[in-house]
Amino acid sequence: MHDERLDQLEDWLEIFFDDTDFTLSIASDDASFRRYFRIERSNLSFIAMDAPPEKENSKLFIDIANLLRDNNVCAPKIIDADLEQGFLLIEDLGNTTFLQALNKQPKLDLYKMAIDELVKIQTINTEKQNLASYDSALLMKEMQLFVDWYLPKNTHQDQLSQLTEIFEILITNAINSHQVFVHRDYHSRNLMITRQKISVIDFQDGVIGCNTYDLVSLLKDAYFELSTTEIQALLAYFYQQADIQTTFTDFEKQFDLMGLQRHLKVLGIFKRLSLRDNKHQYLDDIPLVKKYALQMVDKYPEFSLLKTIL
Repeated sequence: MHDERLDQLEDWLEIFFDDTDFTLSIASDDASFRRYFRIERSNLSFIAMDAPPEKENSKLFIDIANLLRDNNVCAPKIIDADLEQGFLLIEDLGNTTFLQALNKQPKLDLYKMAIDELVKIQTINTEKQNLASYDSALLMKEMQLFVDWYLPKNTHQDQLSQLTEIFEILITNAINSHQVFVHRDYHSRNLMITRQKISVIDFQDGVIGCNTYDLVSLLKDAYFELSTTEIQALLAYFYQQADIQTTFTDFEKQFDLMGLQRHLKVLGIFKRLSLRDNKHQYLDDIPLVKKYALQMVDKYPEFSLLKTIL
């Protein structure tokens, strides 16, 4: 099948480099409409992003990349951009993801590095930034994905009404927490190891929201499972490093409920990726995400309805 956008991207790169002396290969797959290609030229390497402008907001990607870099967070430098076509040429941060590094380096040391970087990210002053708020409407819209895509179409109306009450509990938890910059997908596939440091990618959906959201993404990752003991140790580490002012018990419950919101959303997204976008590989990750959700159902009786639904 002919790839017209790839042709357009190559034409754009030819204009930028002023010749055709480069090679292009697929760099990574993505759950969105974006695609990434590695560009190699004269012993140098770059990443080209194809982000269809009718589907993706590349201006926001550039703004957040600059915000992170201005605050000493390792994010890719923007080399060139054509927002009208939806093409970006950015710095290549290497090809070792956090997930790949977990098989080669001490696990908890890597996670503590990622937590240290997250704490730094959460100190960014967002008052003058034009970032969306992770408000009740957005939180509800995300959990509606669980209803629309994951649940059977014949789910009883009484169950759906009770489910809405659960959603309200999770929303209240999120909006009543400390509000910080939220990456919104801070997990093992969106962190890179660059010169033994954590680099951050795929941040274009960043918002201002709950300070445990990214921590949940990291510690209850859809693609890698930590033991309960490891999660507790890392949760305590974040609590200390971030100087959390609530009690640890309250902080842990906030973390748990924020996680349940995310996991319900992710269940809907993974099912949608299969049904709508023919990206069936995400179905393999559903059992772990469902396991995380059921653990919270067992821990908090007020969510018992979910056990029946799930």
